[in-house]
Amino acid sequence: MKAVCRFVFVMLLAGTAGARAADDDERCREQIQQQPRAAIDLCERAYAAATVRGDARAAEDALARRSDAELALGDYPAAAQTLDRVAALPDAKAWESQFRLDRRRGMLAYRQGQIAESLAPFRAALALATAHGDARAEGQSWNDIGIALRRIGDLRGALEAFLASLERKRAAGDEALGALYNNLGDVYRELGDAESSRRRYDEALAAFEAAGRTLDAAHTRESLGQLAADAGDAVESARLYAQAAGDYEHAGAAGDQLRLTALLVRAALDAGDTTAAAAQAERGVALARRLGIPEPPALVAQRARLLRLSGRIDGVRALLRAALAHAHDDRSARIDLLHELAAASEAAGDYETALADWRAWRDADVERLKAEHDRRLEQLRVRFDVAEKERRIAALDADNRLRALEIERRAATQRATVLGVLVGLLLIAVAIWRWRQHERVQRAVRAAQLADEIERYRHEAAVLALDRGRLQALLDNAAHAVVALDAAGRIAALNAPAARRWALAAGHAVGADLRAQLAAGDVARFEAALADMDERDAQVPLDLAGLADATLAPLGGGSGLAVLSFAADAAAPGDDAIALDADSVEERDVYRRALVELMLATVAAWERSTGKTRIDLAEESRIWRITIDEGRLRVRALERYLEPGQAAAPAALARGAAHGLLRADRMPARSGRTRGTQGPARTGAGRGQAPFARLRSVLARSCRRGQRYADAADAVDAFLEIEDFMMVLGVERRRAPDDRDDVVGRRGGGFGRAAGGARAIERAAS
Repeated sequence: MKAVCRFVFVMLLAGTAGARAADDDERCREQIQQQPRAAIDLCERAYAAATVRGDARAAEDALARRSDAELALGDYPAAAQTLDRVAALPDAKAWESQFRLDRRRGMLAYRQGQIAESLAPFRAALALATAHGDARAEGQSWNDIGIALRRIGDLRGALEAFLASLERKRAAGDEALGALYNNLGDVYRELGDAESSRRRYDEALAAFEAAGRTLDAAHTRESLGQLAADAGDAVESARLYAQAAGDYEHAGAAGDQLRLTALLVRAALDAGDTTAAAAQAERGVALARRLGIPEPPALVAQRARLLRLSGRIDGVRALLRAALAHAHDDRSARIDLLHELAAASEAAGDYETALADWRAWRDADVERLKAEHDRRLEQLRVRFDVAEKERRIAALDADNRLRALEIERRAATQRATVLGVLVGLLLIAVAIWRWRQHERVQRAVRAAQLADEIERYRHEAAVLALDRGRLQALLDNAAHAVVALDAAGRIAALNAPAARRWALAAGHAVGADLRAQLAAGDVARFEAALADMDERDAQVPLDLAGLADATLAPLGGGSGLAVLSFAADAAAPGDDAIALDADSVEERDVYRRALVELMLATVAAWERSTGKTRIDLAEESRIWRITIDEGRLRVRALERYLEPGQAAAPAALARGAAHGLLRADRMPARSGRTRGTQGPARTGAGRGQAPFARLRSVLARSCRRGQRYADAADAVDAFLEIEDFMMVLGVERRRAPDDRDDVVGRRGGGFGRAAGGARAIERAAS
């Protein structure tokens, strides 16, 4: 219960404090003009309350009104300090707060008479409003600038500023345009444009009446009356003054009503209505007595004029001199009073006094003109100062822009430099990466080339091993035993008959001394024959025990070896050698099948090398006849010969093979498989070896037995060359495209060798 009561008490205190703060704020606003010193304390309390509440806008408004009260007192330094306090508020960085602060600083400078200095904050406020697109704020700033420019006499600049303010305020939907219209009317009036001035005054009067601002409407009617008086329309001027006086009386503005009485009297006198003038003069005197203030000097001058025109000169000069004694500061009123005093002295016939009074009036008028001239010079000086300051500001702004451009240029140069460095580093990195990639590719290429070379060397080694095996097989199938000896008589190579003769193992016989295999009596004859061969460099007979037809001959070719040959023993029963009669059917079939295999390989080689078909081969060789079968060209004779199991003429097949190889040797080498490549092309290194081996066996035995194949040895050499060529073709199919040049070169050599062998085949077949 106590807690609830305490809470209620605190809320009541807070409500009371809030109500008191709101009351202080309202009283501060109301007493700025009537009691500015009291308003300062009220505004300070309102600021403290707003600070406690955390209301930043209320705190700013309270300090701003305090500065207005200090400005009303004429305490300009205190007002400036209060505005500094506004600038130190936490929310003063907002553009709206900065805008209001700049306007108040401009007003402070304007009230101090520092018109040139007031334009700078006014223009700063305009720049903020323009930057944020606030048309209403722009209108306020242009109006402030127009008032300042009018004050320094720049009426054209003021007119442009007021028109810009009118445009912005209309765009913002501001309907309170009466004061702005009134300012435009004043400027047009000072420029001498009465028609434009009257139009703007009428617009201001309509705006004030629509807003219910009676006092402002009365001031506008007064301005219209003065405009009519300047135009010489005394009647219209008197009418407008009378309406304005009624508005002042209705609004309770007795001071304005008293001031306007002098204008009413003057308008009536200008119209020649002395009765109305006298009535207005009496009304003004009564109003001054009621207010307890002296008669305005302007009213005294018009009363004196009325008395002078009415012929009542007595007491007029005393009235005017009394008014002159109190009108020390009003130069315009003193001039009017002196003018009426001189006219009254002249009307009274006191010409000496009148002359002195006219001189005093002239001196006062000259002083007025001098003051007006000085004021105009001061306005020109201020305008010059403003123009100079604006020029300096423009120069500083241009210099700032140049510096900003220079900074931007340097920044752009730095960015370009950094970008160039980055691009350079990137290019270097790319170059290094490409170099490494190139190195990796080169290493891969070298590795691939090395692998290819190794593979080629292995293949060549295999070919050499194959050749060696063939050569060894050839030697083993020879009719004589053959032993290759070095200069020391050691065995370098031997064939199977020789190994069987001495019961030596072929793998362990190489390097053995031949003398160990001879009888004791044959060693001396062997050494003598060896010396005789070296001396004669020719074949010498050798008589050794158990060796028939033995000869010893140099191998030639700069090898330094000697060849010992002798007749081999007859084949033992069960030997694998095939001893067939040369005219046997089996021997001829084997020979024909070998030729068929050779022809298939030749056709494949022809198609691969020339890009032509077997029809072209038949046409060029003219060995086989070409026929047309069902719309297609056919070579039935050749196709029948190449079918397995068909009989074929050995001579025709041999001549066809020789022609194909010889023609292929003259054609440029082609890479890749051609349109005529068929299965037999794959027999070069594989399937064709068995027929070639059988053909070698048949031809070797036929040659050894002296039968009718007189050129069988040449035929065997030819088949060896062709078999080697077929192996090269097989290698080509497995090689990569980048290695074809090497293959083509080797293939060219194979063509040459195969072509030489082909001629021997043709001779053997014929």
